[in-house]
Parts: sequence; structure tokens; C-alpha cells
Amino acid sequence: MSKPPVSCRRIDHLKTVAYSCGLCDSEARKFGKLTATKTWEALLNSHGLEFDRKPEITSIDASIVSTENSRQINLLEWVDFGQALALALASVGFAVLILGMFPRINPLNLLPVKITIQVGK
Repeated sequence: MSKPPVSCRRIDHLKTVAYSCGLCDSEARKFGKLTATKTWEALLNSHGLEFDRKPEITSIDASIVSTENSRQINLLEWVDFGQALALALASVGFAVLILGMFPRINPLNLLPVKITIQVGK
């Protein structure tokens, strides 16, 4: 018999219950694949053992979920304009900083244009 697994998965809990009652994998194979939760549930049911049932969604829970999902959100509720303004100003500041580091491609230095004309023989 193997050690009971330490996990939060439902199938691992069912295997632990089965192993603690002396049931083995060969008995579980009669009910299906060993990797299926349904197999372990059928094995425990056939021996009359108690285990935690899978919680089922009632119609009341389903109606609450459907009403929450159908609520539409307004753009003004979704956007925080203070943060949007701060992000825009930070982006502009970052762009000016980057452009200031490269004077050859800096569009801010285009105004003082130096024109040199060479007259040669």
C-alpha cells in the first residue's frame, strides 16, 4: 500500500480515503481509469464508504452569477482620469529625456539651424 498523497485535489482526497480503508488500485481498476475521479467515487460508493460530495451549483447560485455578469460598466467608472493624466505626463517626460540624450536626432534642437556656405575657388 502506498502513502496517502498530500494535495488539495479532490481525486487525491478520494484516493486517501480508499487507501485508509484498505482498498487498492486493482479494485479501483474494475470501475475505470485510475486517473478519473469518477472511478474512485464509484469504488467508495460500492463499498458504502462516506466521502465529500462534489458541491453542485443550485439554480439560485446560477441566477446570481448570471445577473452579476450581465451588469455593464461605464467607461467613466472604469478609467481613473487622474492616473491616466499622470501616465500621459510621465510618458511625455520620458520621451523628452530620451530625445535629449541624442542631440543628432533631437527635434527640439531643430530651431537653431546652422547653415554654413563655403565659397571656394
